Amino acid sequence: MESSRAGQLAGRDIHGFRTLQDLDIPSIMEEAKMRWLRPNEIHAILCNYKYFNIFVKPVNLPTSGTIVLFDRKMLRNFRKDGHNWKKKKDGKTVKEAHEHLKVGNEERIHVYYAHGEDHPTFVRRCYWLLDKTLEHIVLVHYRETQEVCFLYLGDFFNTYH
Repeated sequence: MESSRAGQLAGRDIHGFRTLQDLDIPSIMEEAKMRWLRPNEIHAILCNYKYFNIFVKPVNLPTSGTIVLFDRKMLRNFRKDGHNWKKKKDGKTVKEAHEHLKVGNEERIHVYYAHGEDHPTFVRRCYWLLDKTLEHIVLVHYRETQEVCFLYLGDFFNTYH
């Protein structure tokens, strides 16, 4: 996924952003406080990670809306962020759901997500490309959501009506 012309983003035929100006990172970072990134935005950032700051240490207690990039080859413990995440039944391992996201018609992104133990509406999503040449770069997005509350309301209505 090389960029063939100066100023043009790698993977532009897949994610649709031709330049960094088209991607508009300042707007994406502001909107990331209120919404999850779209798959094409994630794909564009991960394909063009060299334009962004790669963190060399885990972030301590990141707040809602925080987005960070890590290189898993350089930092294996990027998930050690100081938050208490919901655990599996063994009580040790963080319970993470796994999905693949499509960009266009093809699955191109792997996502792991975890919910806070103390704050179930606080969610961490870790994204990386399925492309083996770029799978070492991880984008982590933290967000306070209301998704769990809606799930509980659904359970309430199914139980009592």
